[in-house]
Parts: sequence; structure tokens; C-alpha cells
Amino acid sequence: MVYTDIHLPLPGFIALDWALMTLALIPILIRISLRQRSRGYHSLSTNLADGFVLLAWLSGCVLISINTWKNNLRMQYLHADPSTLYYGVPESLSGHLLYVSWISLFFIYISLWAAKGAFLALYYSLFSLQGKRARITLAVASIFTAATFLLHIFLIAFWCSPISRNWSPPPGQHLCSAVHSMSSVTISTFTNIATDLVILSIPISTLLATQLGRSEKAGLVFVFAMGSVSILAAGVRFVTLKLVQNVPRAEITHTIDVWALVEIVSSILAVCLPSLRTAARRYRRSGVHRPLGSRSDSNSESVKRENVGTGTGTGTVDGVEESEKMKGIRVQATHLDLECGISCERHGNVGVLEVKS
Repeated sequence: MVYTDIHLPLPGFIALDWALMTLALIPILIRISLRQRSRGYHSLSTNLADGFVLLAWLSGCVLISINTWKNNLRMQYLHADPSTLYYGVPESLSGHLLYVSWISLFFIYISLWAAKGAFLALYYSLFSLQGKRARITLAVASIFTAATFLLHIFLIAFWCSPISRNWSPPPGQHLCSAVHSMSSVTISTFTNIATDLVILSIPISTLLATQLGRSEKAGLVFVFAMGSVSILAAGVRFVTLKLVQNVPRAEITHTIDVWALVEIVSSILAVCLPSLRTAARRYRRSGVHRPLGSRSDSNSESVKRENVGTGTGTGTVDGVEESEKMKGIRVQATHLDLECGISCERHGNVGVLEVKS
């Protein structure tokens, strides 16, 4: 069976690109709206998560803007003699088109890894108070994610030598591209999936160690499941490229572009869909929900510690340190509510979180 490229009129590819990115924008706007309506303290990790989500979407927009330019250029030569065209344009223009296409590859991985960064920031805001072990796990996952991002950038930049082979191969040599070499694609796909698995391993330990009810565990499982979407998209993209590895690159350019965009949109939706779950839960409630940690809550409460026997002879806890601890717990509870639709209340003087369904 001979594979043929995705058949769709060039204006259809333009419309598909922008429709998918518009779809990805909707949950982002809902996520930001929930943030603005939550009047509680927003931590650095929360703001970083939002920033990474916006970076992922903007990088995706750069990618489809380049694709739109390429398709508009190709439309000018729809009625030209196919034997005079290369990648849908005259050979005199093909070098410039391929150079811009090579530049666009960087934005694919900037977008994908920005979504992964958003997940890491999300998990830090949720689980950083679980103890030193959780913080170490988050740090290791962050370093691994940064390393795999740099690996992909180096693959795109230096897989072909000289670099100009990506758009203008020397006489007697074939066009080269990291995204059309199965060796490069295999390295890329498996490190991509490995990064997702490392990131998704973070909430597993929390699910096992935290005393949550069935509905509350469902909230965290939902976050985990949404993160798995990007793994599925990466796997489908790899299988598709595997099927077309012997097809000339010029004949499958739309296949590569479309599946790259599908993976980007899937990653953005994976990060933002938990916020949609929260919005849906709030919509079903009859009253206005006020998350723990809002200004009215924090203004009306005071933290007290009485002298208690600790076995060390001191029997006291510094009031300022306790206040900071309780502040952190309130922030974590707010993040659980915003990101997973899990509502929590503080219990006692030791900062125990009781999850409320």
C-alpha cells in the first residue's frame, strides 16, 4: 500500500490549523478567568503554570502562522506545471520555503515542552507541601524535562551536517531533516514519552499516600488522565511517521504538519482540561463558591498556637513560622480546588487538610 499525503484543499489546511488553535484557546481563557475570580494568593508556581500555558499556545500560533504563509504561497502555483514545482512552489522559491519550515520546527518543541513545564508548575503548587521527598521528585523531574528539551533543540539544529542540508543540500546530496529521519524521530518520540511518564509519576505517589475520598481521588486521577493524552498523541504521530518513512518528504508535508499540531493542541488541552472540570462543578452549584484562601477567609481568620508538650522540653511554636505554614496550606487547598475541583478545609493547629466532596 502506497501512502498518500492528507488530501484537503490548501484553504482547508489553513482553516483546520486555526480552528484547532482556537479550540485550544477556549480552555486557556476559562483557566485564566478562574484565576482572576479567585481572589486568594497566587503563588509563583501558579503564575508560572499560566505563563507556560500561554507560551505553549503562542508558540503554536507561530507554527500555524508559518504554515498559513506556506499554504498561501503554494496556492499561487496551483495551476502551474507540477514538473516545475518542488514542495508546491517553483524550485527557485523552495529553498526559502524549506528554510522557514526548518525554523518552524523549533516552535513545535517549544510549545510541547512549555505544556510540560505547565504541568510541573501545577504539580509543584499542589504537592510541594507534601514534604522533602516530593520537592526532590519535582526538582529531578524539572531537570530531566529541561534536559530532554535541550536534546530536541539540538536534534533539530544539528542532526544534519552542514545545517544548510535542511533547506539547500550540496550537489549530489539529498535533503535532510530531523523530523523525516526515523532514527531522529525514534529518539525524539521515546524521550518525549519518557518525559511525560516522569512528570505523570509525580501525582501517583500523592494518590497512594494521601487520605482522600473516592470523588477526591477521581479529581487527581482526572489530572493524571489528561496528562496521558499527550503520550497518546506522540505515539500516534510516531506510528504515522513510521508508515511514511520511505515516502519522499515533499509528498507528505501536510501529514507532518497536521500531526505536529494535533500533538500541540492535545498537550495544551491536557493542561487546561482540569480547569474545565472545576468550572463545570462550580456551574452545577447553586451558590457562589468561595475557595479556601480567598481574601475574605484570610482576613477573618487568626492563627493561634497554645503551649503544648512536644517531648523536647520547649513546648512552644513560633507564631510567625506557624502563620507562614498555615498560609502555605491555604494556598495548596486553593490550588486543589482550582485545578482539580477538590475542596479542602483546614483542621486543627497542625495544618491537616480535610478533603470535602
